[in-house]
Amino acid sequence: MKHLKAAGRRLALYLDDLLLLAGSACFVRAAWELGGRPAALLVAGGCLGAYAVVIARARRGGRR
Repeated sequence: MKHLKAAGRRLALYLDDLLLLAGSACFVRAAWELGGRPAALLVAGGCLGAYAVVIARARRGGRR
């Protein structure tokens, strides 16, 4: 039972990461269409920064 719970947590974490990356791709694509390459690169950098913060918080359990 412990192994099943651990596998479920890993799958949920993977799906959360995948959802975050897919959302970022949508933002970058929209920025590309609205503002061209510079806007897309700016948004991609912002998304990577936000993703880094999310990962850092997840690694320490959301503690401050």
